[in-house]
Amino acid sequence: MSEEVEATFGAELQELLVKSGAHLGAKIKVKHMERFIYKLRADGIYLIDVKKILNKLNMAARMITMHDPKKVVVVTTHVYGIKAVNRFCELTGCTPIAGKIPPGTFTNRVLSYYLEPELLLVSDPRYDAQAVFEAKVARIPVIAMCSTDNVYSNVDVVIPINNRGRTSLPFAFWYLARQVLIESGRATPELLSNMTIDQFTAQPVEGEE
Repeated sequence: MSEEVEATFGAELQELLVKSGAHLGAKIKVKHMERFIYKLRADGIYLIDVKKILNKLNMAARMITMHDPKKVVVVTTHVYGIKAVNRFCELTGCTPIAGKIPPGTFTNRVLSYYLEPELLLVSDPRYDAQAVFEAKVARIPVIAMCSTDNVYSNVDVVIPINNRGRTSLPFAFWYLARQVLIESGRATPELLSNMTIDQFTAQPVEGEE
């Protein structure tokens, strides 16, 4: 990738992040998430530090590339995470579980759907609590996307981010896929230029604009 392309991407990245709402937290904060908060907005929304979002996404990408992609399981039960996770895994070769995780997936070897990952990534440790719990039992490191109101017990790496938005989750997995491909040496200018956030974005749920 040319330096000119990288410079252009770098100039646009923060705008994309803010446009997606990835920095928008909740109206509640827990103590452990305080270090990631930039400020409290007038309407009561906690804003997450943009630099810390990107730093943690980059850290997660490096961790993922240290493992065989097939041994990295990515879990989401959120409606806006399903398309994003599936697209992320198509591009990176990681293993998706998009939807409810069957009990015993990481802990019961006799099950036909048993998996033995080396690393787990979840879009929300609250919604994906079953996966996080089983990872703890199986001693699997966990990366979790967390908003300002998330308690992240049993999580090894926290990605502070809006983990429930229709546009923020696609941004997170788009950026993470991009970085994984770069870190693993699989990226080409053509591949990166053809990757758009729209490919990771689900349609609005009924009743939402």
